[in-house]
Amino acid sequence: MALESAARALEARLAPLERERRRTLRYALALLLATPLWAYFLAFLFQVLHLDSLGQLWVALIALPPAAAFALLSYLRTKLKGKLTRPLAKSLGFAYTPQWGLPWKEAEASGLLPPADRYESEDLLEGEIPPFAFRASDLALYEKVRTKSGTRYRRFFSGALYRLKLPFTFPQEVRIAPQGAGLTPKALTPGNLLLIPLVFLTVGLTGLTRAGDLQAHTLYAFLALAFLLTLPSLYALYRQAPKKRRVILESGAFERLFDVYGDQVEARKLLTPRVQEALVMFRRRLGKPFWAAFGGSEAWFLIRGRNRFEPSLLRPLNQKTLRGYVEAWTRDLMEAKRLLEAVGLDLEARKRGRFGGEDATWGPV
Repeated sequence: MALESAARALEARLAPLERERRRTLRYALALLLATPLWAYFLAFLFQVLHLDSLGQLWVALIALPPAAAFALLSYLRTKLKGKLTRPLAKSLGFAYTPQWGLPWKEAEASGLLPPADRYESEDLLEGEIPPFAFRASDLALYEKVRTKSGTRYRRFFSGALYRLKLPFTFPQEVRIAPQGAGLTPKALTPGNLLLIPLVFLTVGLTGLTRAGDLQAHTLYAFLALAFLLTLPSLYALYRQAPKKRRVILESGAFERLFDVYGDQVEARKLLTPRVQEALVMFRRRLGKPFWAAFGGSEAWFLIRGRNRFEPSLLRPLNQKTLRGYVEAWTRDLMEAKRLLEAVGLDLEARKRGRFGGEDATWGPV
């Protein structure tokens, strides 16, 4: 009922939001179309004032109209997310903040994120699915890439990270990862470690078969020196890779989708045949790989490729669009509940008497 009331209340807000959406799009389009005229005007002005030597200033000034256009679109995006998604989250008992996310220190504590040169997060969602409290946000990881034109940041991972506070503890840490993907996205695996020596060996053999004796010795010495220089980096990468023992389970369907690491006894207690089957079904419905970590009184889930609560700035805001948003965003809002059910943590809490009775419910659905 609360969700239906929130949806009806949103319908009353559609008209003013649609007017603001159209107005903002017109302003942004006008700024983008005016950019060539603005550039021509600046070129003429710099020529008249004999400022030809200030080329970098001219480039910076040219960027002002498109920068203002994208700032307007970003503001509109954040406002739509706040006006449309926040009431839905509130009706389900959750708090939603579109412009904030999990801080890096908190996200890093999950142990699921690889090292990154830059971190971004948004869409902070907080709440409780009794007796579990959770926090979640979308995030993106970037690495620094050097090119001929300078240094830029390239995004190598985006997804959603969930942090669940459990009413019981795991004595030993258990990790779940996509099959063959490593303990974290972009993780170092034995295959990665063997790849670099294999490349050196291939190049060396190719060079030796085509070169003369003197050239062959020179090439061999160069390759040996280059390989030795990479050893410190390889060792550092190896030290970064978490050391976990792989757990072999009986389900073939589960083993084809996941790798499990950690204590053998605790992993088998957690991943019963029923839980394995539920995780396989959840992974297939989700359609995206995910990582999980269970340790102490916390569980973490990292889902690749999630971009929750994203409105389309080009779609008109009407009842049909709103219904699509409500349906999709409600699924996203209740994703934490589905994660708990898939791993069987709800049953574990009930078994340990943490629900306050057999008839206790999850709360809003």
